Amino acid sequence: MSEKSTNNLLVIFGATGDLSKRKLLPALYSLYEQDALEHTSILAIGRKPFRSEEFRTYLRSESLIKTEYADDRDGFLEKIDYLELPMNDPDGYGPLRTFMQAHREKNITFYLSVPQELFEPIVSGIAHIGLNTASSKVAFEKPFGSDLESATKLNAFVTQAFSEDQIFRIDHYVGKETIQNILAFRFANSLFEPVWNNHYIDNIQITATESLGVENRGAYYDHAGALRDMVQNHLFQVLALATMEPPHTLTSTAIHDEKVKVIRSLRLGKDLLSHVVFGQYAGYKDEAGIPESSRTETFAALRLEVHNWRLKGVPIYLRTGKALSGKKTKVVVEFRKNASILYNEQDELDRNRIIFEISPYEGISVGFNVKEYGETKKTRAVWSEFIQTKEGPEAYARILSDLLLGDHTLFTRWDMIEESWKIVDHLVHCKENCPILHSYEKGSDGPEAVNTLLEMDGREWYE
Repeated sequence: MSEKSTNNLLVIFGATGDLSKRKLLPALYSLYEQDALEHTSILAIGRKPFRSEEFRTYLRSESLIKTEYADDRDGFLEKIDYLELPMNDPDGYGPLRTFMQAHREKNITFYLSVPQELFEPIVSGIAHIGLNTASSKVAFEKPFGSDLESATKLNAFVTQAFSEDQIFRIDHYVGKETIQNILAFRFANSLFEPVWNNHYIDNIQITATESLGVENRGAYYDHAGALRDMVQNHLFQVLALATMEPPHTLTSTAIHDEKVKVIRSLRLGKDLLSHVVFGQYAGYKDEAGIPESSRTETFAALRLEVHNWRLKGVPIYLRTGKALSGKKTKVVVEFRKNASILYNEQDELDRNRIIFEISPYEGISVGFNVKEYGETKKTRAVWSEFIQTKEGPEAYARILSDLLLGDHTLFTRWDMIEESWKIVDHLVHCKENCPILHSYEKGSDGPEAVNTLLEMDGREWYE
């Protein structure tokens, strides 16, 4: 084994897994093309019996690194070594210690792209061979725990080996360009910040739907469901950015402080069952790995409020689900009806709205009313749109870049995870005691009851 010396070593546990193949390695190649990995080498760890050159050949054969230039691809692949390791056996980490003795990296980043049941054995193995040094970092893919109890236990275990500032809990949603733009849109524009409160905002709608079902993830998904898989992490992150107070600086600590305040201030309705809708798509129990008795929700919608001075009384509606009519993720901020007596008698007078489109395309739209051309008093709704036409960094490329730099802004701090699990545990308990799990057809917009959730407030979903 040849000696190498770089400033950074990225160690990927689970390097032959699906996430690594689909996201991590292509994202790392993207960073390589931007000369962002000049001082970084990569150690891929898996259970398959590859040598380093065999793993590089495997990556070539899988066409994971798509480029017209073979030299570029080969240059990237030469940065990668491979190590077979029994990841669930902390006593079997001797080969990793031997590898490190032939390398002199100053900073080591461990990326755990593995099921969460391997988190503790891997952390134990790292600590057992003394690699949890002051200059090392560790990153965990979601989910971080499956409820408050398991998350607390896992966090207590991990923090015995690493300090909080060495721990990076990943939520790739936050790496998306439009989600990051929510903060800039709100606080970099004097046009919008003064009206971002309950005097002007009528309601906020956050939607994240998928057209695919559970595919080959049935065993995992049946344990998780929509609440654990999407609401606890992705949707609460988006909600926090849309409703938080301005941080005093743009440092990760200041931003996280304000996000946590939002989650702590979330309130569910006293009549909780009337403020939640759970559904399961027809045919879900026929999927591989799903028991016939399953009551797992593949669709969830809920009504929440942020109990603070800025948005108290403004309903926030969340909905997410699988096997629906389309894949879309967006935030709709809907403003109150015009308080002026002018124009209000016109049926076509539309509400003002701000829409953050996150997928399938990214952009921001602002809706307002103007006079109809050639008319004296008639109005019509128009939209001013900013479409993210320039291809920004893919979410995982941005996350990996920030991870190597040690920037916590796009990662999740423990106190936010803790507060999120408190709410989701309560919702899961509600779901388990809820007599109704609505069925809905694949390709539909979900259970009909999701419309009733808004109709009770005299509102409707904005599609």
